[in-house]
Amino acid sequence: GAEAEAGAARPPSRPRREAVCQRCHSLRYQNRLPSDGLRVGGGVQGADDPDAASHAELRPAHFRALIRSLRSKQCVVVCLVDLFDFHGSLVPELPSIVGEDSPLMLVANKVDLLPKGIHQPAVERWVRAECRRASLPHLHSLDLVSARTGAGMPQLLARLEKLMTSRRLDAYVLGAANAGKSSLLNHILAASPTQRVDGSGRAGKRGEVAAPQLTTSHLPGTTLGFVKTAQLGGRHALYDTPGLVLPNQLTTRLTADELAAVVPKRRGQPVSLRLEEGRSLLLGGLARLDLVAGRPFLFTAYLSDAVTLHPTATAKAAEVRRKHAGGVLTPPASLERLEALGELEEHELRVEGRGWGEAAVDVVFPGLGWIAVTGAGECSVRVALPRGVRPITREPLLPEESWRKTAAKFTGAKLVNARGQTRRTGGGSRRSARRGR
Repeated sequence: GAEAEAGAARPPSRPRREAVCQRCHSLRYQNRLPSDGLRVGGGVQGADDPDAASHAELRPAHFRALIRSLRSKQCVVVCLVDLFDFHGSLVPELPSIVGEDSPLMLVANKVDLLPKGIHQPAVERWVRAECRRASLPHLHSLDLVSARTGAGMPQLLARLEKLMTSRRLDAYVLGAANAGKSSLLNHILAASPTQRVDGSGRAGKRGEVAAPQLTTSHLPGTTLGFVKTAQLGGRHALYDTPGLVLPNQLTTRLTADELAAVVPKRRGQPVSLRLEEGRSLLLGGLARLDLVAGRPFLFTAYLSDAVTLHPTATAKAAEVRRKHAGGVLTPPASLERLEALGELEEHELRVEGRGWGEAAVDVVFPGLGWIAVTGAGECSVRVALPRGVRPITREPLLPEESWRKTAAKFTGAKLVNARGQTRRTGGGSRRSARRGR
């Protein structure tokens, strides 16, 4: 009787928590690393030579060699790209990674970050056209999804399971850092809990380890090797792979806090600004766009709301950037960080307008987003970026979006649309912003 009473009084045990290492704990719960030296490529200190990182297994070259080993395997290759940063996240080594007998599934993530009301079939056609221009292998399928909201995920999962079952193949999910691989896999694990490799997806029993989640973070290098995550399509395995650090991404030059700010987490508001000859647009303190010569053009920015936009005279742009870094202009967070980024390298572009009804070209700032250029006639544009980062020009992703309630004017302290709504503030006082013009 006493034993029964003691047993009844004992509170029900909870599932044991998953044990994680210090590195994963810091990434998962603090979105940072115990040391910048544990960041892939050595963090901001290794921006000029990422492969000089102190730990061999944290060097981008090590990850690239690991991913290239997939060519010798017959498997399903699921390549994830960030639709908001398509060319900044497109893995250029894909032709050397995908074997001849390996089907390639392209998954364009973060469709939820694009403006409302987009014509999805048109976006799909654009993605396929850009893949052909990049000489990518033949696509078995293309899916536009959001790992955050779940949009498109049921169709992707059904397609993946069917392909793995019919071809009797394992699948490997690969992509650039910050494309959303771990978030996508966590969504798949949540949708197929009984197919986890550890069998922990069912409701916890006494003493059972709580169902683990893959560690997600905006910092590259969350996954350090091939990680078997689930059994799909019967007995075939789904693997996570290390996120690839692409050398042309501006985000490799940023600190953890700056990186968290510039990676968009929700749908932002595109801003269209009219620039005349001799005027510039500062993208925080990270980059600059100048209209060098030609008629006025419209420039529509698709960036995280944390990146402040500031129009100014080209002749004063360098002074304004240095004076207001960390205040009106963020990121970077301070003048010291601005100096650490170094001098900006300039790149000349020539744009031939297609009229005011559609954008002529997108100018991509790898790792940040893009600016669509709209107008009539010709103009000369100059783009300035930190050393080692080059702008990319492409066919417009959203050619007719420039006039859809995005036009804004600069009041001296903030950008305001036609309804008087603030679109993206400068972060400083009206007086200091006005002096910066």
